[in-house]
Amino acid sequence: MTAPTITPELAPAQITVTLDQWDRPVVVLPDDIAERLALSSRTDVKDYGYCHFESRRFGADTFETRAIRTMFEAVLALHPDERGLGQYERYGTGYFYGWIVSASGWDMTARTWNDYETTKHLHVDGIHLHHDGRSHFGS
Repeated sequence: MTAPTITPELAPAQITVTLDQWDRPVVVLPDDIAERLALSSRTDVKDYGYCHFESRRFGADTFETRAIRTMFEAVLALHPDERGLGQYERYGTGYFYGWIVSASGWDMTARTWNDYETTKHLHVDGIHLHHDGRSHFGS
């Protein structure tokens, strides 16, 4: 039996916000945190068709929701006009459809994916915060 792995809380200093080749924001996270969030983003997913899907909802005080809030703050600090995040700043709710990936899944020099298929398990799907404080992942 192996001991459970505990993923630490996501701290602002662990987040790198960069731009892809087309100047869209990319959130780069430590591998262990990205892996946990990617798994959460693909668990209990409802597929609505036409590339629209969402994960189960996460409570306001869960690791996932706290991490999403931390990522929103990091993106807003550098890209205050990013679509969807203006709602967060004004109302505490919003979304971010930009890329969220692990450090080993992103090539900072080329500003694109690093071996996309091999690191796909480290890509986090879109993030959303709701008025009631809960969150979910999806399109």
